[in-house]
Amino acid sequence: MTEELDLSPRTVFRVGFFFELGLVLIAAILGEVLHDEPFPFRIDWSARDLLWALLAALPPAAGALFLTSPPGRRLLPFRKIYERVKEVLGKPIQGLGLDEIILLSGAAGIGEEVLFRGVLQPALGLWLTSLVFGLLHALTPAYFILAAVMGAYLGWLQMASGNLLVPITVHWAYDVIALLILKRRFESDAAAASSPGVNGVTKEAP
Repeated sequence: MTEELDLSPRTVFRVGFFFELGLVLIAAILGEVLHDEPFPFRIDWSARDLLWALLAALPPAAGALFLTSPPGRRLLPFRKIYERVKEVLGKPIQGLGLDEIILLSGAAGIGEEVLFRGVLQPALGLWLTSLVFGLLHALTPAYFILAAVMGAYLGWLQMASGNLLVPITVHWAYDVIALLILKRRFESDAAAASSPGVNGVTKEAP
């Protein structure tokens, strides 16, 4: 496996944060082109919808927990996803603070949901939008499939609720949980690599 890229946590945070929020501007332009208004969707600050969204974030979060666990990584497609993410972003993720994880996840939740579920889905439909969403997250073929399924799930939530707050909150909460899981896994991997077991055999991270 190739070495992890040498990116600083601050660089990853700043670039990621402003790029994700920049998707709102792209969404506004596409909204004018496709719908004659920049934001053709509804956001209602509903406590019921917010609670529903937090509960809806639990299934994909459980999936991320399994995918990154030792049993999950024994499955080749999941192992390739884990190793690819670790290769590209392992060190930066380890260096992110909780506040940066929350802000970066929020920017992704807002930017990507406004663009995909808020603007593109009404024009392209659920399945095509989900396919595009998957393609733009395709670190590996398996990750493309998982991202497309996640896109369809978020799109269904948007259709069921009629409130973009729901997919934004689910996306935000899921990203926070997934990044915290990855941070812990990568830290455990680094600790295991620096503490060889018996006869120099490296212990697998828990």
